[in-house]
Amino acid sequence: MNDIKIEIGKELKMENLLSLRKKMKQSEIVFEMQKIGYYFQKNGIKRAGPIVNTTYNIENVNGEQIIDVEILVPMDKKYELSGEYKLKEKFYLLNAVYASHKGNPAFLQQTYEMLFNYIQNKNLQQMTPAYNVNVKELAPGESADEMVIDVYIGISPNIL
Repeated sequence: MNDIKIEIGKELKMENLLSLRKKMKQSEIVFEMQKIGYYFQKNGIKRAGPIVNTTYNIENVNGEQIIDVEILVPMDKKYELSGEYKLKEKFYLLNAVYASHKGNPAFLQQTYEMLFNYIQNKNLQQMTPAYNVNVKELAPGESADEMVIDVYIGISPNIL
């Protein structure tokens, strides 16, 4: 893993997003991503940027981890969505602590810990969960070590 530089005051702004928030097992997330891809293809929707996800909660149910996750997929324009998919016309995350994780997502927890330690050491107040932006996704034949995930955590601008 490369040295991670933490930045403050960053913004993440997106428009016309398909949003899916659901509780599921880790193994089901890949299936849901495939379903979204099929939904886009079936409805002539074009993806207009990197996929973003956030985890709201993790709980153990009968010995299995159930993750409350939201998947956000930018679309090239505003579409009417149906079923479990919702439209988020605007998504603005302002005043965020930011780091770019380069490498295997299995080590993403280390990047989170660095960000959380930074927030704590600077006496900042976390306002949002961590939002992961999949800047460089895994292409066929590529190693997971080549992935790039930008992490944003919104903090309060207040100084108390």
